[in-house]
Amino acid sequence: MIGHGIGNIWKSFLKKGINIPDYKISSIGPANIIYEHGITKRISTGLSFSYSNIKGFYNNSGFVFKDNLMIVTILGRFNYHFKLNKKIDTYIGFGLGYVYSKYSNSINTSSNNVPGEFGYSAQLGIKYNFVNRLGLYSEIGYVNGSFIQAGLCYSF
Repeated sequence: MIGHGIGNIWKSFLKKGINIPDYKISSIGPANIIYEHGITKRISTGLSFSYSNIKGFYNNSGFVFKDNLMIVTILGRFNYHFKLNKKIDTYIGFGLGYVYSKYSNSINTSSNNVPGEFGYSAQLGIKYNFVNRLGLYSEIGYVNGSFIQAGLCYSF
């Protein structure tokens, strides 16, 4: 599965942390690549890789402030599938793993590598195969830095 998170949580976090009027934020991600392997008809395991990069910028009367927050998440996932039919697959699951974060800004010359932290996800999802093996998926919950995720899925 290849997807993108809707509503980057880290973007909101950075905006609230930097209390400057006219501070502008742009972001990439969270972009996700998920591999899932069926153990049985109902149970699957897999890996999830996610990348987010959030940039902040402020420029007023010669004072320029820039900052950057990059987050990489790698999780092992477990899902239970309800499989309504051949085209529709609903599931619930969770993920556990590792989160790497790096923050830097233009005022402080050093960058702050946040030590690897425990990462997690909890998802309720649906896959719809519109042709054999190819379809769309969507998940809600806390999924790699967003509350909604959507994208393409391919079944091997």
